[in-house]
Amino acid sequence: MFKSLVFFIILIFFTSCGDKNSAFRYFDKEDIETNSVQFTKKSDILKNNEVEIIFISTYLNKVDDKFIDNENEIFLVSLFFTNLEEQDINKNGYKFLLNKKEANFVEKIEKNDERYKNLMMKNHWGNYYLVKFDAVNGVKLSLELFDSKSSKGLLNFEK
Repeated sequence: MFKSLVFFIILIFFTSCGDKNSAFRYFDKEDIETNSVQFTKKSDILKNNEVEIIFISTYLNKVDDKFIDNENEIFLVSLFFTNLEEQDINKNGYKFLLNKKEANFVEKIEKNDERYKNLMMKNHWGNYYLVKFDAVNGVKLSLELFDSKSSKGLLNFEK
């Protein structure tokens, strides 16, 4: 009885560790897309119990070797202002902070940009931004979307 139980446990272990058990096996996705899910976070910024901003970010330094940058922490950010006509971060008065320090580079990314096409969620209403910060010592990264009216969203990542 004991021998068959050990055999059964070993059999389950080896069959459960294969690639065939990936949640993405049923979808036609590239490796970079499946890796990016692991390093993507989302936060809703609420005002009067209603979603004011949808804030989604992917920590690119961890997604693929082509994004590794020892001098910068790089994020691909998607923003959607739900109740506003204008979707531009600057015109709406928001800034990005990483561990309480401002971004040193913010670039709006077009939805058809081939460099990030496989990483962008299918958000046709909001805007995408490539955001870079100086490299951070330590393993905890707190990405914050901030405005002067005390609205803020916070996403926590690990290096």
